[in-house]
Amino acid sequence: MRMTVINQNTDLTTLGVRLFSTDTARESALAGLQRLNPHVDFTRIEPGTVILVPDQAGLRDGESASVGGTAYDAFAAQALSSVEDSAARVRAGHTNRLAQQKELATLLKSPSLRRLLESDPDLKNELDAVQQLFKDDQQAAKDADAMLKLLQEQLALELAGLGELIS
Repeated sequence: MRMTVINQNTDLTTLGVRLFSTDTARESALAGLQRLNPHVDFTRIEPGTVILVPDQAGLRDGESASVGGTAYDAFAAQALSSVEDSAARVRAGHTNRLAQQKELATLLKSPSLRRLLESDPDLKNELDAVQQLFKDDQQAAKDADAMLKLLQEQLALELAGLGELIS
């Protein structure tokens, strides 16, 4: 079995022309492509989509890579790394936001601002609402981090299962 990664929007017919050198090979392979890839909408294949390709006569050289050995391992490592990089960026954003919230909290404790808040109940109510938003945001960040960890674990399991199927 082989695989290819789509680089630009395409459809089943165009993909068949790209992958298979003869009309006969193409016609028999298109049904196999659809069976191997039930996750794909073949009317509009998006860039980044990974397509499993059956090994058969008429397959063009250089248009796909064997899923065994290093090609699949490289794909799995790239997928896991991409999710980890995304999770790290999300965590860094939450860390930055938390630092900003702490700076603001320090500012709000200043004596001059406290006197202002004591003299204006509406302003104090608005500030209390903002502080609640900060707490809600911190909880959302924790929830998002937990979901990202779960996503990483599920991806690793799915990739392991796929690796077993194609080996």
